[in-house]
Amino acid sequence: MTQRSRSLLSPLTHVPSRLLSHVRPVAAVTRSARALTLAAATLGVASALFALPAGAQAITDPPPPKPLQTPQQASESAINKLVEADKFNDALTKIDEHLKQYPRDAQVRFTRGRVLMEMGRNAEAIDVFTALTQDFPELPEPFNNLAALYAQAGEYDKARAALESAIRNNPNFAVAYSNLGDIYAKLAQQAYQKSLKLAPTARVSNREKLLSNMLTPQRAAPVSQTPSPQKPGEDAAVKNIGKSGN
Repeated sequence: MTQRSRSLLSPLTHVPSRLLSHVRPVAAVTRSARALTLAAATLGVASALFALPAGAQAITDPPPPKPLQTPQQASESAINKLVEADKFNDALTKIDEHLKQYPRDAQVRFTRGRVLMEMGRNAEAIDVFTALTQDFPELPEPFNNLAALYAQAGEYDKARAALESAIRNNPNFAVAYSNLGDIYAKLAQQAYQKSLKLAPTARVSNREKLLSNMLTPQRAAPVSQTPSPQKPGEDAAVKNIGKSGN
């Protein structure tokens, strides 16, 4: 799977939980145009070598026309603008209209899950990301966002399993390793707490306090980049991580 870039919410989005530091969600595909700096530099050199007469104007080529968008791309752009403006109700309406026409659009489906997270509708977001893992099992991002939601609900075993699936799908998905470390730390903290109830010791108490101090100020934050379905023959590769929601 190729490198996938997604520009939308972060972490989807900000998850209000204060449990972990790096479990993050994902959002829209970044389609940024590259600046034509080389052309500008060339014109600067030319003007220095060949001075124009007073009142004369340099003749430059007109800028290239902007590429035309397909109806699907135009709809995606409209959705992204609504999400970026935090108009989540309007975005959700537009997303549902879009998916009636393009039900296999993984990016917009992912964005729908992120918007639901922003709106605090986590149970519905879990359904969206779960369906994505079933329809596009090669994508690691939906698994990562599921882990963020499970961690927020205190279901750390489910979060661990989701992150391990993300890593199996993409061994280079760095954020999933970081999130998995946080999950292991939380599971270790719970194990120490159970040990203290059964047989308190200074050693276990000190370790539990250390983990508590490390985890308490932090919160789960899902990744915020929208995934793209893997094309045949492509290797699974993680996209750039967008806003973390921190």
